[in-house]
Amino acid sequence: MTIRTRLTFRFTGLVSAILALAFTCIYAFCWYFISSDFYRRLERKADTVGELLTRRNMGPQLLSQYARLRKDQLPAQKIAVYDGQNVPIFITNQIRNSPPLAVSTKDLEAIRRHEGMRFRQGLAYVTGVEYQKGSERYIVLVSAENLYGDQFLLRMLAVLIGLFIAIVGIVAFSGWVYASEVLRPMQRMEQQLNHIFPNTLQERLPVSADNDEISRLSTTINHLLDRIDESFGLQRMFVANVSHELKNPLTQISSQLEVALLNRRESEVYEETIRSVLDDVSELSTLTRELLQLSQVNQASAVSLLTDSVRLDEVIWDIRDEVSSINPCYEVAVHFEELPEDFNQLAVPGSTALLRTALKNLTENACKFASDGKALIQVHFNETSVQLNVQNNGDPIPADDLPYIFEPFYRSRQTAGSRGYGVGLSLVERIVRLHQGSVSVTSGEGHPTVFHLELVREFM
Repeated sequence: MTIRTRLTFRFTGLVSAILALAFTCIYAFCWYFISSDFYRRLERKADTVGELLTRRNMGPQLLSQYARLRKDQLPAQKIAVYDGQNVPIFITNQIRNSPPLAVSTKDLEAIRRHEGMRFRQGLAYVTGVEYQKGSERYIVLVSAENLYGDQFLLRMLAVLIGLFIAIVGIVAFSGWVYASEVLRPMQRMEQQLNHIFPNTLQERLPVSADNDEISRLSTTINHLLDRIDESFGLQRMFVANVSHELKNPLTQISSQLEVALLNRRESEVYEETIRSVLDDVSELSTLTRELLQLSQVNQASAVSLLTDSVRLDEVIWDIRDEVSSINPCYEVAVHFEELPEDFNQLAVPGSTALLRTALKNLTENACKFASDGKALIQVHFNETSVQLNVQNNGDPIPADDLPYIFEPFYRSRQTAGSRGYGVGLSLVERIVRLHQGSVSVTSGEGHPTVFHLELVREFM
């Protein structure tokens, strides 16, 4: 069932329930008013008969003559008087050949217990009242048909039912049209999204100036499209760069093996060829490992990976020792602005393995491109975050390369002669962003190259 149909049904059902309740209350009030008024008229007649019987000492014959002379007879009016032994002593009937008014002994006893009672007998309204004359107790019963009141109620019921059906029909049609108007922006949005995917990801949904639910939904979808476009772009770039980077070592391996098979050579030549092939295989294995790390970070979920409480001071000291052991020329200095009283202020939520990888890549790059092989790690902290600066005194990064330095496989002119694949800094940026942090770089002539990291102490 479509939303439009559900909205129409719910809107129609709500209005129908309210309308049915209102019409039922109106009909019940009219029925109660008309019935009570007619019962009061019957009671007045019963009071008149009881007054004549008990105070004026009229006998049954005089009562019968009096009843015939009255001109205010009600439709199908019947009067009956019963004595204390439930024997009828007076019965009058306005309609010929119709049975007189008669009630059961049980009803008479109920009238005596309640000193009066109202009830229906077929189409007739009946009221019974008890009167006393000396030691004798009489019950006066008066019944009549409320022709005008019942006809009015029937006509009123028909009118209300007709009005209910007509109004429900109008409401259903109006609800269908109204639901169509409400959902028209959603339908346009659906058409635009079908047009956007998959070939025109650069297009976006229009956002109206009204800060309503549709505009906020359009904004959210546009943000989602931005991320999808970015993911597709990264995927295409990733595949293209991986193909290019894998092609070089594979081509070298293939070429060396083909050359070695062209002629029979000395064993020393074969050993040299094998060593060269092993070097290429080692480079290929390193590239594959770095690509796997980058792929894992791209697909990482903050909920599944970022579950540790990472003490950055411990990680930094471990990285200093690890980087220094890679190359005897590398030297890493660590400087804390001031040590906090509570060392938990140096802890951040996240993944210990991922943060070690990011800081190791930055520190190793700083030592690699420093003129003296030295790198400095500075640590600052406050109530909401921990800032890390990794700097060296090597050649500055060209200003044209700074905007692209964190893109996968990008290598500046400064690093063209060094071994590497341009994956490390991209991996650092992805890890820091996964931890809801930020990373940036500053570099210029006469100033050190500094990578700034900021990691939050609590995830938002």
